[in-house]
Amino acid sequence: MSRRPAKRSKSRGRSSRSSARKSLITSETLDVIVQDVGAQGDGVASWQGKKLYIPGVLAGEKVRVKTGRRRGDGIVADLLEVLEPSTDRAQPPCPYFGTCGGCQLQHLKAQAYADWKRERVARALAQRGFDDAVVLTPVLIGMKTRRRVTFTAQKVGQNVHFGFNERASHDIQKIKSCPLLVAGLDAAIDPLKALLKDVLQDGVRARVFATWCENGVDVLIEGGKSPDLAAREAIASFVNSGEAVRVSWQDDDYPPEPIAMAQTPMVNLSGVLVELPMGGFLQASIEGEQAILAQVLKGVEGAGRIADLYCGLGSFTLALSRQAVVRAVDMIDRPIRALERAAGRADLGGRVVAEVRDLDRQPIDAKSLSKFDAVLFDPPRVGAVEQVRQIAASSVPRVVAVSCNPASFARDARILVDGGYRLIDVLPVDQFTFSAHVELVARFER
Repeated sequence: MSRRPAKRSKSRGRSSRSSARKSLITSETLDVIVQDVGAQGDGVASWQGKKLYIPGVLAGEKVRVKTGRRRGDGIVADLLEVLEPSTDRAQPPCPYFGTCGGCQLQHLKAQAYADWKRERVARALAQRGFDDAVVLTPVLIGMKTRRRVTFTAQKVGQNVHFGFNERASHDIQKIKSCPLLVAGLDAAIDPLKALLKDVLQDGVRARVFATWCENGVDVLIEGGKSPDLAAREAIASFVNSGEAVRVSWQDDDYPPEPIAMAQTPMVNLSGVLVELPMGGFLQASIEGEQAILAQVLKGVEGAGRIADLYCGLGSFTLALSRQAVVRAVDMIDRPIRALERAAGRADLGGRVVAEVRDLDRQPIDAKSLSKFDAVLFDPPRVGAVEQVRQIAASSVPRVVAVSCNPASFARDARILVDGGYRLIDVLPVDQFTFSAHVELVARFER
């Protein structure tokens, strides 16, 4: 499961400005009843035959809104006042909620929140014909658990605006703290702001990827041109003072470059220390990773040969290798090599066969898959259509799917079931607390 940071678009031409003008409508103030909370976490109401998308509201509430721009088949509206609140409404724990774009659902009480996450998965499955799918009670992860985060920063004169994008905006919501982050990442906010003041050029907007590792914070900055000598010296001082174990830089045209490193960043995957490559992907929280792994192990129990497809660093590979010989496959070289080295250090080298392969363009064929007792696949958000077609044509008895996108998962599940598999159950895992996103684990058998 490898998800690399997306490149920022450089195209800001006349067509995009023209589209923005066309999206504007005459603003009106309305009182409406919220009918539902949609897949993006916005409330949905109706007005003049169109949908209104309203952030920060709950189903059944009467609210006063101000209409704004068009969005798809509807109109975005800003919440002015909750006239009749739902009994499911909660006090958001973060002072930035409502303007910060990082969270959508802090205003739900715990049970309503869990129900919404479960329904999010059930609806996606129903759209593919799984009306009676068994969707289990979601595993809620909670606050102070996020071990990786993407900040946005911009230098303006002698100041650095640092935080997250505001809701539906390119403006930055400046933050002092985030209640979702593990303590080590939350404590890194002020030192990172101070570093960026020294290394960013005036006006430059950057993305800052920070990951909490076993031995400290790993940082990757996407901030325009490669840093000059003074910036490199500032980064080296930052690392030498213990604020991070590594700081890397990625400009617009080249792969990441390590600028300074005191130690190789290490992460603990099922009791094995694994080197974290620059820009490497991890599950968002240790607690969520463990919940997913427990369900994966349940789905492949007793299997002696397992294919772990889109394996990334080996979040599940290393645990699986204690019960089976595992063929671990991913399209990016650096995570695979890190997995190989970690397996060797843990005396699991003979039980992990790692391979670099683009499974979207070169899926493992059905005949080869039929030699395994179980297949696990954990693709990016777009899913794994071509590989799933090969799994569906195979005779492998058990399949486990991990996904961060209920819609693409439901499509892939349809292929498997049409190919002769039975969907046993689906477990939602709330890896991304207070967001509209939901991770899931599904078990299939032939």
